[in-house]
Amino acid sequence: MNSSRWRERVKNRREKGRFILIPHNVLNSDSYIGLSNKAKVLLIDLCYQYNGRNNGDLTAALGYLKDRGWVRHATLHSAVNELIKANLIQRTREGRFQNPYSRCALYSVNWLKVDECPGKDLEVDPTSVPRRSFSLEKKKR
Repeated sequence: MNSSRWRERVKNRREKGRFILIPHNVLNSDSYIGLSNKAKVLLIDLCYQYNGRNNGDLTAALGYLKDRGWVRHATLHSAVNELIKANLIQRTREGRFQNPYSRCALYSVNWLKVDECPGKDLEVDPTSVPRRSFSLEKKKR
Protein backbone atom coordinates (compact mmCIF):
# COMPACT_ATOMS: atom_id res chain seq x y z
CA MET A 1 0.00 0.00 0.00
CA ASN A 2 1.50 3.35 -0.96
CA SER A 3 2.07 5.92 1.79
CA SER A 4 -0.65 8.37 0.69
CA ARG A 5 -3.35 5.68 0.78
CA TRP A 6 -2.11 4.49 4.16
CA ARG A 7 -2.23 8.05 5.57
CA GLU A 8 -5.76 8.57 4.24
CA ARG A 9 -6.95 5.31 5.77
CA VAL A 10 -5.34 6.12 9.12
CA LYS A 11 -6.71 9.67 9.15
CA ASN A 12 -10.27 8.45 8.72
CA ARG A 13 -10.08 6.06 11.65
CA ARG A 14 -10.61 8.55 14.41
CA GLU A 15 -12.85 11.55 14.66
CA LYS A 16 -11.28 14.80 15.68
CA GLY A 17 -12.43 16.39 18.89
CA ARG A 18 -12.32 15.95 22.62
CA PHE A 19 -13.29 12.95 24.68
CA ILE A 20 -13.75 12.21 28.36
CA LEU A 21 -11.30 10.06 30.25
CA ILE A 22 -12.50 7.84 33.06
CA PRO A 23 -10.03 5.00 33.66
CA HIS A 24 -11.27 1.43 34.04
CA ASN A 25 -9.76 1.39 37.54
CA VAL A 26 -12.22 4.12 38.51
CA LEU A 27 -15.20 2.50 36.78
CA ASN A 28 -14.43 -0.84 38.45
CA SER A 29 -13.94 0.64 41.92
CA ASP A 30 -16.46 0.04 44.69
CA SER A 31 -16.72 3.83 45.04
CA TYR A 32 -18.06 4.19 41.50
CA ILE A 33 -20.17 1.02 41.42
CA GLY A 34 -22.00 2.08 44.58
CA LEU A 35 -23.05 5.47 43.18
CA SER A 36 -26.60 6.37 42.24
CA ASN A 37 -27.30 7.01 38.56
CA LYS A 38 -27.57 10.77 39.12
CA ALA A 39 -24.07 10.84 40.67
CA LYS A 40 -22.65 8.81 37.77
CA VAL A 41 -24.17 11.22 35.26
CA LEU A 42 -22.81 14.22 37.15
CA LEU A 43 -19.34 12.67 37.18
CA ILE A 44 -19.54 12.32 33.39
CA ASP A 45 -20.73 15.93 33.07
CA LEU A 46 -17.82 17.13 35.23
CA CYS A 47 -15.36 15.11 33.12
CA TYR A 48 -16.94 16.61 30.00
CA GLN A 49 -15.65 20.02 31.13
CA TYR A 50 -12.05 18.81 31.56
CA ASN A 51 -9.72 19.99 28.79
CA GLY A 52 -6.41 18.55 29.96
CA ARG A 53 -5.32 21.49 32.10
CA ASN A 54 -8.32 22.65 34.16
CA ASN A 55 -8.81 19.97 36.82
CA GLY A 56 -9.91 22.07 39.77
CA ASP A 57 -11.98 24.41 37.60
CA LEU A 58 -14.93 22.06 37.02
CA THR A 59 -18.33 23.46 37.93
CA ALA A 60 -21.55 21.82 39.04
CA ALA A 61 -23.56 25.05 38.88
CA LEU A 62 -27.14 24.53 37.78
CA GLY A 63 -26.95 27.49 35.39
CA TYR A 64 -24.12 25.78 33.53
CA LEU A 65 -25.54 22.25 33.67
CA LYS A 66 -29.09 23.12 32.54
CA ASP A 67 -27.95 22.66 28.95
CA ARG A 68 -26.83 19.14 29.90
CA GLY A 69 -30.32 18.22 31.16
CA TRP A 70 -30.12 19.07 34.87
CA VAL A 71 -33.31 20.66 36.21
CA ARG A 72 -33.40 20.64 40.01
CA HIS A 73 -30.84 22.20 42.32
CA ALA A 74 -31.64 19.62 45.03
CA THR A 75 -30.81 16.70 42.71
CA LEU A 76 -27.55 18.33 41.68
CA HIS A 77 -26.61 19.11 45.29
CA SER A 78 -27.34 15.52 46.33
CA ALA A 79 -25.19 14.13 43.48
CA VAL A 80 -22.29 16.44 44.37
CA ASN A 81 -22.40 15.35 48.00
CA GLU A 82 -22.49 11.70 46.97
CA LEU A 83 -19.40 12.12 44.75
CA ILE A 84 -17.52 13.91 47.53
CA LYS A 85 -18.47 11.22 50.05
CA ALA A 86 -17.29 8.52 47.60
CA ASN A 87 -13.96 10.39 47.31
CA LEU A 88 -14.29 10.71 43.53
CA ILE A 89 -14.28 14.52 43.48
CA GLN A 90 -12.92 17.26 45.71
CA ARG A 91 -14.25 20.79 46.21
CA THR A 92 -11.45 23.16 45.23
CA ARG A 93 -13.35 26.40 45.89
CA GLU A 94 -16.41 27.11 48.02
CA GLY A 95 -19.32 28.82 46.33
CA ARG A 96 -20.36 32.23 47.58
CA PHE A 97 -23.59 34.03 46.79
CA GLN A 98 -23.19 37.67 47.78
CA ASN A 99 -24.00 40.34 45.26
CA PRO A 100 -22.05 41.60 43.42
CA TYR A 101 -19.30 39.04 44.16
CA SER A 102 -21.10 35.73 43.63
CA ARG A 103 -19.09 32.77 42.44
CA CYS A 104 -19.81 29.08 42.04
CA ALA A 105 -18.11 26.20 43.80
CA LEU A 106 -15.42 24.42 41.78
CA TYR A 107 -14.33 20.79 41.83
CA SER A 108 -11.58 18.43 40.70
CA VAL A 109 -11.71 14.72 39.93
CA ASN A 110 -9.48 12.75 42.28
CA TRP A 111 -7.78 10.41 39.78
CA LEU A 112 -6.03 13.36 38.10
CA LYS A 113 -3.65 15.92 39.55
CA VAL A 114 -5.11 19.31 40.46
CA ASP A 115 -4.00 21.85 37.86
CA GLU A 116 -3.04 25.45 38.42
CA CYS A 117 -6.04 27.54 37.38
CA PRO A 118 -4.96 31.21 37.26
CA GLY A 119 -7.62 33.71 38.29
CA LYS A 120 -9.92 31.10 39.85
CA ASP A 121 -8.85 31.63 43.51
CA LEU A 122 -8.75 27.92 44.26
CA GLU A 123 -8.57 27.00 47.93
CA VAL A 124 -6.56 23.87 47.08
CA ASP A 125 -2.97 24.05 45.86
CA PRO A 126 -2.01 22.45 42.53
CA THR A 127 -0.60 18.94 42.92
CA SER A 128 1.96 16.91 41.00
CA VAL A 129 0.23 13.59 41.73
CA PRO A 130 -3.46 12.61 41.89
CA ARG A 131 -5.21 12.80 45.25
CA ARG A 132 -6.31 9.17 44.90
CA SER A 133 -4.61 6.33 43.03
CA PHE A 134 -7.21 3.80 41.98
CA SER A 135 -4.62 1.47 40.45
CA LEU A 136 -3.17 0.80 43.91
CA GLU A 137 -6.50 -0.07 45.50
CA LYS A 138 -7.44 -3.74 45.75
CA LYS A 139 -10.93 -4.89 44.92
CA LYS A 140 -12.69 -6.62 47.80
CA ARG A 141 -14.87 -8.85 45.60
